[in-house]
Amino acid sequence: MHIEDAVEPAADLPEVERPTRVALFRLMLLQRYAEDRILARYRQGRISGSVYTGRGQEGVSAACGLALGPDDVVAPLNRELACHFARGVEVAHVFRNFLGRGNGPSFGRDGNMHFGVPERNVFPLVSMLGCLCPVAVGAALAFKRRGEARVAMTFWGDGAMSTGDVHEGLGLAGVLDVPVVFVIQSHRFAYSTPTERQMRNTNIAERIERGWSIPCVRVDGTDAIAVYAAAVGAVTRARSGEGPQALEALTLRVHGHAAHDSALYVSDELRAQYGDPVERLAARLLLDGLAEGEVAATREAAEQEVAAGLAEAEADPAPDPATLTRGVYSSAIGRPARRR
Repeated sequence: MHIEDAVEPAADLPEVERPTRVALFRLMLLQRYAEDRILARYRQGRISGSVYTGRGQEGVSAACGLALGPDDVVAPLNRELACHFARGVEVAHVFRNFLGRGNGPSFGRDGNMHFGVPERNVFPLVSMLGCLCPVAVGAALAFKRRGEARVAMTFWGDGAMSTGDVHEGLGLAGVLDVPVVFVIQSHRFAYSTPTERQMRNTNIAERIERGWSIPCVRVDGTDAIAVYAAAVGAVTRARSGEGPQALEALTLRVHGHAAHDSALYVSDELRAQYGDPVERLAARLLLDGLAEGEVAATREAAEQEVAAGLAEAEADPAPDPATLTRGVYSSAIGRPARRR
């Protein structure tokens, strides 16, 4: 069965104009090219942290990030790099963290995606996947109480659907009726465990609707245009007071769970069911009338943007060893009061 056979045709989704489609293409290319360089440097021993790529899932992170407004907040995970770029995060900023630069977002303390960008309303990634679900609900509750027309969004995958944080966050979002959008990247595996080995009903959209009474749209995650249209609809409904919304994007994690995982447990038959979202959108742009030269120019511009960001980060200094304990210990608390 092809992935499209598992998705019901969506009704009344907004039309996606060609400039937006080109913007999606650029964001997906930025993620693809940046992750390729990050993965190469990890294999060269130049990145000491872990590397988790989103190859095959770029359309979801680009589309959802682009669907948000400037005042909305987002809590992405480790496969949503394009979501950072959609929020205006610079490529060099990401490379600085992976390379452990002293002027990076974690000041050389991390070689991964564990960072946020507060000025861009991007919450930091936490390794305990699923725990950002109630965090996003809390942000959305604050928006509702203050009467602000803002939306919170967060992501997780198949495996996190079995965590307590997700169950509690979904329940709280429904009861409090807050403006939050949940994006579930159904990529068929929780690390190496097939989804059908951890849940009886693998239709996550159906589970969310039946279990928590939260509307959930199931969409082909390899079709960035469809994901964007569905995400805009979900964000619009949440912002207009219709409560929490959810998307289930059907994708395939092309690489393993992390760079050290060869993903030999993914069969060739399963891989054949999924296309490349980047090349699928490129073909769609050509069908829309965009000239081959314009598509090639977009690729070249993204390539140059990533190369320039990497060069900038590689030229930045390593952290000063004298600052090793900075942010670890506090001297401002003082001694505890002596009991009488």
